[in-house]
Amino acid sequence: MRKVIKFFYLLIVLGIVQASPASLEAKEIRKPLKVVCTFLPIYSLTLNVVEGISGIQVELLLPVHQGCPHNYDLTPGDLLKMARADLIIANGLGMEEFLDQFLLKTNNKVPILRAAEKIQPVSNLPVLSRLGGGKKNRDSGRAQEESLNGHAWVSPKAAAVMVRTIAEGLASKAPDQAAGFRANADRYARKLEDLSGQMSRLVSLAKNKKVLAFHDDLPYLARDIGLHIIGVVEVRPGIEPTTKELARLVSLIRSKQPAALFSEPQYSDKVVRTLSRETGIPFFELDPVAAGRAAGDTYEKAMKKNLDILRKALR
Repeated sequence: MRKVIKFFYLLIVLGIVQASPASLEAKEIRKPLKVVCTFLPIYSLTLNVVEGISGIQVELLLPVHQGCPHNYDLTPGDLLKMARADLIIANGLGMEEFLDQFLLKTNNKVPILRAAEKIQPVSNLPVLSRLGGGKKNRDSGRAQEESLNGHAWVSPKAAAVMVRTIAEGLASKAPDQAAGFRANADRYARKLEDLSGQMSRLVSLAKNKKVLAFHDDLPYLARDIGLHIIGVVEVRPGIEPTTKELARLVSLIRSKQPAALFSEPQYSDKVVRTLSRETGIPFFELDPVAAGRAAGDTYEKAMKKNLDILRKALR
């Protein structure tokens, strides 16, 4: 009897040993890949790459109404969310300065994928030239150093490159799902490239390609579709121009005669309305997709609307 019991006990132990690796492997497969996207446009692009693929958990870090993450300060909850992630997907190009805070405050080794890393960067123009100050004012002592512009996603053509970069980053973390990520990315990127192509054709037919941007978020779009930006309304987002700067903007607009002035949905259009009234140049609202609904279709819908806006502005 004891031999029988020992025999069955041995079978049970062997069964556990043999089953354990498979069980652990099954648990490993079932464990979702936790992905944290820094802000809305990156989140929207990523959702299209993972669409229909199981085992991927995508979270948005910044609030949807935050807009561009200039000078955003991380909360303890943000730090915890990123520390628990398997992958952080950021725009890059200096847009998310708070990532330096994260790296300094934690010893976590969470990999960070910078989606815009393959985009040829654009340099910001010196502050005074963005206000239309001209060469005479460039030695006034104010900050003149060029820095990288981070708003790559505002161009659908650049966003298409970013989508494919996101797919490769996800594929490296979940190789068994790589084909799905790449197929989704290719399908979505082709939609964005088509939108960029439509914008380019529209601008190429316009007699006047000059525009006044709201702030420094259009250089990548302008480069990719052929627009010419003569200046910006707000050098620092959310800080309205002074009376002196406003007078210089009016002078700049009257001199350059752009086709349109642009406001943005995240900010008041009061100053742009004033500039339009003073100069007779029409204004339109162009969306950089820095805020909005936390959804996969947010970016594409906004860019289709921007295509319609450009059609009206440049006609």
